[in-house]
Amino acid sequence: MRALLVAAGCLVAGLAAGAIWTWAQSDRYRADARVLVRPGTDRIVPAVEALAESSLVESNVAQTLHLSTPPHVSATSGKGGVLTVSVEAESRERARQIDAEAVVILTQKVAQRFKTPAVTATPLDPAHAAEQTSPSPGRNLLITGLIGLVAGIAAAAAITMQRPRSSAVTDPRVERRLGERIDEVSKRERVLAKRAGELAARERQLELRAEEEVAQRQRELEGSLAERQSDLEQRDAELKAREEELAAEPEPEPEPEPEPVAPARQRTAGGWTLQALESLVRERSHAGPEQQEEWTNYLFFLREHADADGVLPASFDQLVNDVFGPLPLRNGG
Repeated sequence: MRALLVAAGCLVAGLAAGAIWTWAQSDRYRADARVLVRPGTDRIVPAVEALAESSLVESNVAQTLHLSTPPHVSATSGKGGVLTVSVEAESRERARQIDAEAVVILTQKVAQRFKTPAVTATPLDPAHAAEQTSPSPGRNLLITGLIGLVAGIAAAAAITMQRPRSSAVTDPRVERRLGERIDEVSKRERVLAKRAGELAARERQLELRAEEEVAQRQRELEGSLAERQSDLEQRDAELKAREEELAAEPEPEPEPEPEPVAPARQRTAGGWTLQALESLVRERSHAGPEQQEEWTNYLFFLREHADADGVLPASFDQLVNDVFGPLPLRNGG
């Protein structure tokens, strides 16, 4: 009976400690916002997620809202290129305000840092208070209650093991079995403690490895983007030089125009049209994702050189043939 009372008392003490812990915790609320990243490839979305969690965004939010310390911004990528941006604060409105500002700064930084290829981050779901993260009475009471229950069971076991002294001589076999049982329990506890330490070290190693992999992937992505940007700049310089050469040459005498024939996917007399090239890209949907991405980037670049009807200058014929070839024949050609 005494052992049960001791165990119950330890359990009640643990629950009381949990209540005090809950009372001492400050209120914390989490706000969430969702951002749609395009293109939503496996290379772009992780880079935008890393940018959202970077100190650059946090420091800009703190400076804009005049915060004493930068907030902690977390981001989680989902399906379809959707990125969930979360922030915690002492009130629902404060958390929503900080999260909304973090999304605004993130969209600005994405537009500044990912110019080629063009990457956009569009707010899909505005910032809103999601849930209260602190205090958490259920978790606190569960933890302290379990601690009190374990302590009570241990105390009850110790009381039960105590036997009143009597004038009779204690059986040495009973004492030996009791000592062996205590040694076995102690040995098992040491094994469990050792295993817990090994598991903690293993978890730390896995966390460090994951952080290294994320950093390496980000560096590779930045290098790839820089290389692609350099190639596009070189192409632009070549196109400009070609235009200057063609402008310096005398214009040939105009040839008699053939009778107009309007087949789909063929360019006009002045050059290829963006509509024809886009139709070719759609019909070649069987091409690989890298080829499709390259065609999309060139179409975006060529829009700057097309006239109001989408017609490209004739000086771009060689470039169009190299990038989008083989091409359909012109009328009469």
